[in-house]
Amino acid sequence: MRLQMGMGLRQGAAQAALLLTLLGCVAARGTQLGPVSRMIPPQPDHCGAKALGALQGQTFVLLADENLIGQLRVIWPRQEVSGDLVATRLNAQVSDTGRITRLFCG
Repeated sequence: MRLQMGMGLRQGAAQAALLLTLLGCVAARGTQLGPVSRMIPPQPDHCGAKALGALQGQTFVLLADENLIGQLRVIWPRQEVSGDLVATRLNAQVSDTGRITRLFCG
């Protein structure tokens, strides 16, 4: 929605109020975020993380060469994640330099 120059003040205010209402609805239904340790409890290895253990300490771009079971989520330091769990998703926690520090499912 774009407020246009020259439109009446009342119409512009109504559009702004509608936009704020819509944003409030999205925020109210939004996904909760938090630190990895709180949002993703330990999960069974349905994503093949154990088989990729040799990549720990390597750059995360090497995961592009792997035949992954499901999606890949790269988690950077201080990044918050959502608590939505996908059993076959591989999570790769990486350092500031992009080195894999931990691989786990969820």
